Amino acid sequence: MSAHGMGFGAGYDERQPVVLLLDTSASMGRPVGNPRIDELNDALTRWFDGVRAEPRLRARVEVCLITFDSRVRVFDPGAGRLVPVEEAPAGRLFVPVDEMRPPRLDASGLTRMTEAVEAALELARNRYRALQEQHVQVRRPFLWVLTDGAPSDAAGRPLDAEALAGTAGRVRRGEQRGECVFQAIGVRGADLKLLEVLAPGAALMLENLDFGQILDLLFQSSDRIGAVQDPGDVHRQLADLAARRERMDRLERDHR
Repeated sequence: MSAHGMGFGAGYDERQPVVLLLDTSASMGRPVGNPRIDELNDALTRWFDGVRAEPRLRARVEVCLITFDSRVRVFDPGAGRLVPVEEAPAGRLFVPVDEMRPPRLDASGLTRMTEAVEAALELARNRYRALQEQHVQVRRPFLWVLTDGAPSDAAGRPLDAEALAGTAGRVRRGEQRGECVFQAIGVRGADLKLLEVLAPGAALMLENLDFGQILDLLFQSSDRIGAVQDPGDVHRQLADLAARRERMDRLERDHR
């Protein structure tokens, strides 16, 4: 399918796939009265509505949305709903960023993060290869995990470093083969030590930014960072951008 057929405007020069992995476990339903899942829903709606004013992102970025709690589901834009990842129609999961209409998310259940990461790696790898076969210039997919907790097993027990080793190894191999760039973002409540096991050098705690600011940082970084060859460079540059954004936000709060 041509870029125009996918909804991309004329004149784009390359494609940047992004997989956004969102924690929708029970902890996102807290605090009572002002649950984080509501903040995330509002931020998703505002950000994807606002991206129409970003011509460079609209011309290049395509996005796939995965949620994880006790289940791993992927958003099917054609059906307008989340579906089990094993039932998802692979050919239509990535859409131009300005055509994404995110579903309303609910918080419940466990934190099956490793299964979500494994699914994202496969979806990203397949999309990357499909675009190459279509002779579309494509950057390596970005995979971004956003979580307020720790990966758990099917019984709800937190996974330890040994249990995370298999998934962490597949992430590193994917980066080494040039198939993806993986970044883990923790908000208040996240277990940074376990995120660092899953994503060494690529785990950030962004407790002082709201979800809208985090989304903006992540997507804008796909434009600013450029087609850097070494994933480590990408991680360092994203960390620098995040630190700068937090400093700016702190200064703005101090001067209000």
